[in-house]
Amino acid sequence: MRPDIDLAYCKGCNICVYMCPKKCFSKGADISERGYFAAVVASPESCFNHGRTEKLICELCILSCPDQAVSWKPEAEEGEDVDKAG
Repeated sequence: MRPDIDLAYCKGCNICVYMCPKKCFSKGADISERGYFAAVVASPESCFNHGRTEKLICELCILSCPDQAVSWKPEAEEGEDVDKAG
């Protein structure tokens, strides 16, 4: 699993940046459509949940986000697109 930020909800508070023990998030440099410097997922491979498909270990980013902008997405496997195309 990898963390994902929904820019429609993120208001750029950067709580996820400060709360993540693995420093997966960073402050955004671009202004979102809502007018905020929204946080970005800078290094999803550093996340405790990277590569997991079952129960998540750490969810501090989700629990600390006041606007519920952080969620989890499944990671696409490298060979997945090749198998579907062929």
